Amino acid sequence: MKNLFYFFKCSLRKKPLINKILTSFILILLLPQYSCNTTEPPPDNNNQYLEYEWTIDTLKNPNGYGVVPWSMWGSSPQNVWIAGFNLAGQGELFHWDGTLWTRATPDLGFNYDLSSVIGFAENDIYIAGYKIIIDTVQHSESIILHYNGSIWQQEPIPIKGDALLFISGKNSSNIWACGNNGSLYNKTGGIWKKISFDEREYLGELSVAPDLGPIYVAPNGDVFLMNKYYNYQVYGDTAMFYFSKYSNGAWQDLDSCRLVNVDGIATGYKFGDRAIWGISASEIYSVSNWAGLFKFNGANWILETWESRYEYKDVKGTLANKIFVVGEHGTIKYFDGSRWLRIPGFSNKIVDFYSVMPFEDEIFIGAYQLGIGYAVRGKAKK
Repeated sequence: MKNLFYFFKCSLRKKPLINKILTSFILILLLPQYSCNTTEPPPDNNNQYLEYEWTIDTLKNPNGYGVVPWSMWGSSPQNVWIAGFNLAGQGELFHWDGTLWTRATPDLGFNYDLSSVIGFAENDIYIAGYKIIIDTVQHSESIILHYNGSIWQQEPIPIKGDALLFISGKNSSNIWACGNNGSLYNKTGGIWKKISFDEREYLGELSVAPDLGPIYVAPNGDVFLMNKYYNYQVYGDTAMFYFSKYSNGAWQDLDSCRLVNVDGIATGYKFGDRAIWGISASEIYSVSNWAGLFKFNGANWILETWESRYEYKDVKGTLANKIFVVGEHGTIKYFDGSRWLRIPGFSNKIVDFYSVMPFEDEIFIGAYQLGIGYAVRGKAKK
């Protein structure tokens, strides 16, 4: 059962649509409680310093399909967006206006999926995703959507690549999006350009194009990118995972690790592949499904905290740099400046948290439980 669950989870990025659907189906049937790290975790402090009053809203698709709230961004507690997909493999978009959640999924005239959302103002929001094409085989085509305050429209991007899974930016004049099979785009001066990301020939002739992401653009404009290469010719069960920096027009590898498949689970992570968030070029946080939360201090990655049984899914912080991480089985933790503390309330629930958007006195979480998607909102108790 363990290997079956891992198959659907780990193959998500190589075949985005079908595996997301299968992943969601398996989530309805299974409750993952597996550990892949033999290292003793840091001490867990369960003291409660943040208390919230919780409100839960169901994210409804008009045809009754369950919604997976994959990504979340907001400019304020009165303006929050959730991007994701439903169990029929279609993109979903929801908006919170301070009072109600409204389904805002745009009709693009074709089937598509939404992977990652980021914004710079209420009227300047971007979503990375992909068009789903089925002919002799299923494949994907890059799309990027932009919201101007009134409507969502496709951005004109050249040379369509594969599925886009991550998006980040310093501001609306410097945005990056990346995803499967080396798909990488950069918007500067109002124009999107496809950026080449050279394959590492020394990994072997059968080395395939890399999976790119997650990606983070620091306030100084430096770009930090995780990139994963598979070399099926030499080692069929391994991948090389790199942490690279783009500065002054050139890429530089800062760190790397070899991921080895052990009993159906990739091991050996030194930094995360699920989500990334940062304060500066010398303080970056990333999470990996099985390996925990890592911090980059400008020189090295350090394991900050992890769960022995459940995966982390997302990490973000407030403007005052209060940092939150969420994950499976209702996991919510925050950093108080010296320690990672658990926020209870959902830890005894069969619910997985996929995305988070924190503010000073409120927090929004995208949740999924037994085939149904939810928006969880917490207001800090005074």
